[in-house]
Parts: sequence; C-alpha cells; structure tokens
Amino acid sequence: MSTEKEKRFFPSLWAALSSVRLTIPLLIVLAVASIFGTLIPQNGTPEEYLRIYRVSTYKILGILGFLDMYHAGWFIFLLALLSLNLIVCSLKRWPSLRRFFSRPEIKPDEGQWKATAPGIRFSLSLSPQDSLARIQGGVLHAFGRPRVLQDQGAWYLFAEKGKLSRLGSYCIHLSILIILLGAMIGSFFGFRGYVNIVEGETADRIFLRSGRQVQPLGFKVKLDQFSVSFYPTGAPREFKSTVTILEGERKILTEPILVNHPLTYKGISLYQSSYGVASVEKVVLEVVERASRRGFTLSAQPGERVEIPGSPNSLVLNRFIPDLQGMGPALQGTLLEGERPVENLVVLQNHPEFVPQRPGRFEFRIRELQPKYYSGLQVNRDPGVWVVWVGCFLMMAGFYMTFFMSHRRIWVRMTEKKGETLVEMAGSSHRNRADFERELDRVGRSLSEPSFRGEKENTKGDPA
Repeated sequence: MSTEKEKRFFPSLWAALSSVRLTIPLLIVLAVASIFGTLIPQNGTPEEYLRIYRVSTYKILGILGFLDMYHAGWFIFLLALLSLNLIVCSLKRWPSLRRFFSRPEIKPDEGQWKATAPGIRFSLSLSPQDSLARIQGGVLHAFGRPRVLQDQGAWYLFAEKGKLSRLGSYCIHLSILIILLGAMIGSFFGFRGYVNIVEGETADRIFLRSGRQVQPLGFKVKLDQFSVSFYPTGAPREFKSTVTILEGERKILTEPILVNHPLTYKGISLYQSSYGVASVEKVVLEVVERASRRGFTLSAQPGERVEIPGSPNSLVLNRFIPDLQGMGPALQGTLLEGERPVENLVVLQNHPEFVPQRPGRFEFRIRELQPKYYSGLQVNRDPGVWVVWVGCFLMMAGFYMTFFMSHRRIWVRMTEKKGETLVEMAGSSHRNRADFERELDRVGRSLSEPSFRGEKENTKGDPA
C-alpha cells in the first residue's frame, strides 16, 4: 500500500512543482513581502524601531521576521521553492525542446503539407536536379544553409533561422536563478554598516546595521578633510570627504568621496551618507562687561584657558554641543576667578538673546565658529553583485530572444511533373506570422521565373 502511495505521490509532487499555478502565487507573495521589506527598516537597533513603532508592534514584527526579512527562514524557503519551481519547469520541457533541435523534420508527410499555411507553388522549366542549385541559393540567402533530402523521386529542402528564440524562456529562468544566487551570496557573505570619522582621525572597523556587531575592514580609513558648501537658504549643496586608505602605516590611495560617487577598495565600497559637527577648532566670542558695557573680542579653543583682559577672570570652554534641545549649536564653559569657578556658562549661537536666570559679570555671544566635522560613511561589501549583473545581462538576452526574435522554418519540395519541376514551399513561424508570410512570398517570387504559373494557398497548420 505504501509503495502505491509513493508511486502516486512523486508524480503529483513533480506536476505541482512544474506548474505555473505555483509560480504565480510565489511571485505575488515575494513581491508583497519585498514591499514590506522596503517600507520597514531592516537590521535597525531596538531604539530606532521603538521611535517608530509601539512595543507590541515591534515584538510582532520581530516574531514574523520582518525586521531582518532577507535572512528570515520563511523568506529563504520561498526563494528556494521558487528556484525549485523554475528548475523543474525547465527540466520538464527540456526533452521535447532537445528533440526539436536534434531531429528537425526535413520531410513532412502529405497531411502536414496540406495543412501548412502559407503555401506557395510554382513551376520551373528545369529538371529537379538543375533547379536544386537555384532553390538552394535562394533559400540560403533568406534562411541559411538548407538540408537536402532525396526520397522517392522528390527533392526536399529544409532551412531555419532564429532557433535561439526557443531558448529565451530558459535564459530568463536561468537568469532569475543566477540573480537569486547573487543576492544570497551578498546577503550571507557581505555586510552593510556605517562609521563616523572625525577629521584627522582613522577607523579600521565599522558598526553593522544591527548596531550590535563590529566588522573589521582589514585596512584603515583616514579622513583627511571634510568640506561642505551651502545654498543661500542654508541647505547643504555638496559635502565631500577626502580620505586616505592605509595598509598598516603605508598610504595606498587618497581620493574624495561624494554623494553617489563612492570609493571602492578590496570589494568594500564607502559611500558619503551624512555629516555633522564633532567639535570646534576655534571660537571667536564677543564679550561685554555688564557694568561698564565695555566690549571686546576673545579667541578661544576648547579645553584651553583664556584670560579675559582687564579682569582677574579667565574662561575655559569645556565642550561643544551640536544641538542643545533643538535650539542649535551651543558652547558650555566655566568662568574662573583665579583658580576658583564662579559661573557655568551656556552660549547659544542661534539665540544670542538667551540670558541665564542669574546673569554674571559678562555677556558672551558667538561671533564665529570654526567647526571640526565628522563624516558619516555607509560601508558595503557585496561579493554577489557581479553574479547579479551576470544574471541581469542574461535576463536581457532572454527577453530579447523571447520577444524580438522568432523561429522561422521553410520546407521546399520539388517534384518532376510533365517535363517541368513543381516547387512547393511552406513554412512556419512561432511569432509575427504576418511578417513571415510576406518574407516567404518574397522568397517564392524571387525563385520563380517571370512567367511562372502558380497559385498561393492560405491554409493553417505547422508541418512540424
């Protein structure tokens, strides 16, 4: 009993895997899943997700695998099932296609001749042997070198062109498999992360997108200079990082990185992603003594002590804050009298009117900041990208063969009749049949004598 069930099970499984009814639902499910994978950020940190979603939503998305969808087991299973479906479909149809290529039918039977459309007949005032060279030359010019067969007093010629168009669907199937293979190689053997580098500093490792792992690069990246230019509105127009690749302490190359112009080294691509102000190199302050309204400028550097002229006080800028509670850049410092701290300062660049609750002896305003930028680089390694490109080119070739080429075949039969040669021509094309009929008509008229007598028959069928 079990043997009979197995005999029924495997053919049923083969039929299911080779069915288009499986292909279409798989493509729909994968397309919908890819939409979710595009809309939902992948491999983010819990903090990033909790800024977007509720805790319950975050947990559900994690359980369903939508936070790292392209590594989820169900997504890989769907890709594997689609690949198996394409392979089985191709294998099921391959034997008939192989017979089609290896054993072309040079001599159709009489029933196929009568059922073939279009049909062209004309007579030549030559013997079949003498007409053969003329017919061969005309067919060769239009369709390629014909195959010749003599049987029962008649001559048969067969020629074809565009056979590769029959392989178009196989190229498309193979290209999909190659693209999926390249995507899986990139997904499992590549990485995607980010790194922030301050001007003058180096980095030899990055943080992966999950935020939990560190990936060594195998070389060092030094940010030599970062520059940014702005539109009159204040929006950034262009920002550029000039970086040097180091192997140990040896300089390998120095190149700029701009948006959409990455730097690639050892298969690792560095993209300009973001930037920000890490600190300031120099600050110019306007200082006003509240009592006398005496004003002057003061140049300072973070961490250094600067004496205030005409007073026993000095100033130390402790740190730079890129954005203080949404109010923009700020400086945090300490006003000293001798060695004793007397006031903690917060100076806002965009809000000079800001006055602390207990104003001290001096007013400070920021006249100029010389920022020290950091550059945010996105770092990708995708060893499967060239495999994907091969699949894309193969897919374009498959689409060209499928939609722009046609397999055209022509049969010619020559028989002797009342001292003349009766020439019968028929053909078939699996695409653009009207154009093929016009081509066959041109070939027939070029081969017939000017005073030919014949007729054209419009019937249906294919002798193959």
